[in-house]
Amino acid sequence: MFKSSKLSLIIRGIAFAALGILCFCFPIDTMGVFAKIAGVVVILTGVVFFFLQYKATLRSLDTMALSASVLMVVLGVLIVLHPSIIAILLGVYILFEGIDFSLNTIKYYRAGAKGWWLMLLLGLVTIGFGAWSVFVPEIAAATLSLLFGIAFLAIGCASFTALAGLNLVEDYFEAAKKAIEDKEDYVEAEVVK
Repeated sequence: MFKSSKLSLIIRGIAFAALGILCFCFPIDTMGVFAKIAGVVVILTGVVFFFLQYKATLRSLDTMALSASVLMVVLGVLIVLHPSIIAILLGVYILFEGIDFSLNTIKYYRAGAKGWWLMLLLGLVTIGFGAWSVFVPEIAAATLSLLFGIAFLAIGCASFTALAGLNLVEDYFEAAKKAIEDKEDYVEAEVVK
């Protein structure tokens, strides 16, 4: 039922968790190399998100998902082309990701997902790092790499938390569907008697 959304969350989670671990293991002295790696990851994530959400968006007439994926690709290209302003560009991207996860927490809370508070916490941490990067871009390269590592890990973890919540919602829908089918079978059996 939510196959494309699940795949999108898995890809996003793996890509950003891997990028976060890379930031911790290899603090890069030159932000140019880091910018190219981060820019490519953001571009690929945006392209994958666009194609996975395209059919669902056309059915629901919701252009927000497509706009977000196009914004991801544009930011990724800017990061690759202008590595000197990576702090601001990645900060803007991280800020929007944090806001997105924080706002999606409401849906997971209403659906009864138990991990909604973790998603909210990670979203707020991501917002904090994104805002800090935008408003204090003169951070040293190694420190910036570690900060982005934390933010990318938070995005990856939040994606997996969202995936777990989506699985719970899907299980709920399946149980509700089965209960309705069982009730219809019971009513048909009673009518036949």
